[in-house]
Amino acid sequence: MGPLEVVVLSVVRLLLYFLPAFVAFRRGGESRRLVLLVNVLFGATLVGWGVALFLATRRPGPREQTA
Repeated sequence: MGPLEVVVLSVVRLLLYFLPAFVAFRRGGESRRLVLLVNVLFGATLVGWGVALFLATRRPGPREQTA
């Protein structure tokens, strides 16, 4: 495997690793910082990556109305 393939593979792996954070920030969710934190700290484990992806894709709950 040449150096170009190594660079391309590394970039693809990083994009997949941070996919939950990208999704969370793209959607503008309230928990996007939590998703990033979970992704950075626990994303290397399959469970941590799955939790981060779950948090990034869940629907926001109903907001409380104060009136």
